[in-house]
Amino acid sequence: MGLFGFFNTPTEKKRDDYDKLHDLLKDAIREHDDKMAEAKETFNSYKSAVPNMSNSKLPSNDFDPKREKLTAKLAKYISSEADKRSKLVSAKNKAYDKYTEYKAQAIHEAAVEKAKKEKERKEREERLKNG
Repeated sequence: MGLFGFFNTPTEKKRDDYDKLHDLLKDAIREHDDKMAEAKETFNSYKSAVPNMSNSKLPSNDFDPKREKLTAKLAKYISSEADKRSKLVSAKNKAYDKYTEYKAQAIHEAAVEKAKKEKERKEREERLKNG
């Protein structure tokens, strides 16, 4: 492995890229969870406040059907956004699997390279001994 990543092999670069992607996806999941909790809390607050709305100040026969339609649409949207979490988790898991795959491959490549250099060193020593 090179100093500060300047001389990384392609495998090491891919390993590092998947590690960064995994971290970004973990952050995205955390942010998604926070935003969903906030949206659900706001939606529940709205739903609990709706029965207390004054029908004397609004023409309810026009307002109620539209409100119910929009409430259903919002509930469907929140549900679909909540389902997206599973896709984020799946992507995070795949990124981690790829990271571990490239990590193992980088370790194997380093071991092969080390063995090759050791063999070359021994051959040089043998040539020096034999003149």
